[in-house]
Amino acid sequence: MQTLLPTLALNSLRAACVGLETQRAADLFLPTGTPRATVAFLHGWSDRSPRNYLAWIQHLTDSGVAVVFPRYQSSLRASRKQMLANAESSLREGLAELGDDCGPLILAGYSFGAGICVIAAAESEAWKIPAPAAVYGVFPYFVRGRNSDPLVISPSITIDLVVGDRDQVVGSRGAKEIARSIAPHPSTLEILRSTRSMSYGHFSVLQTSRATRRVFWRPLDDIVDRLTPV
Repeated sequence: MQTLLPTLALNSLRAACVGLETQRAADLFLPTGTPRATVAFLHGWSDRSPRNYLAWIQHLTDSGVAVVFPRYQSSLRASRKQMLANAESSLREGLAELGDDCGPLILAGYSFGAGICVIAAAESEAWKIPAPAAVYGVFPYFVRGRNSDPLVISPSITIDLVVGDRDQVVGSRGAKEIARSIAPHPSTLEILRSTRSMSYGHFSVLQTSRATRRVFWRPLDDIVDRLTPV
């Protein structure tokens, strides 16, 4: 992990990219040259710095993708309402700082962050952020709470969700709730089946093994490639 820090520090607009500043609204990671696409990566609950995702972030920047990492959780005591408000403001500020010439926007999230991605896709106009081209959610936890109103998402936005068969934290509940809430908007749901060599528990996405990269990173790569063919 430490070998990644110098490279990422050069690619980021601020030193906060390596967790040195905790008050940043969002951390920005830039590729060399003009970005072919932008991924807004929303972390899981309690992951308030990008440190656990640095390998994945560097993989994205190495492939020409700009990454915005909103710090939407100010503390472990932050309420759902506070986190949604923070996600809105930090996404807006981070994307504005990144600029306009950064290709299509993809909202990617893990766990709690994946649920926020779906809400952001439905409310992008109200949040004053660009409409995303796609949403990619890994082991999503849905955060609507008492508000059960359907989410209206543009038909042009694809929604791809992934759940693990041994996820004992959120299981498949969040993905199923998302599918119900956005209906009739179509979404794809992939259920990962554990093997002897790989168990798909809730935290397996944070690994950096070859299997992890193939299972979790490649689908996001495929979305980028589909939107911006090389």
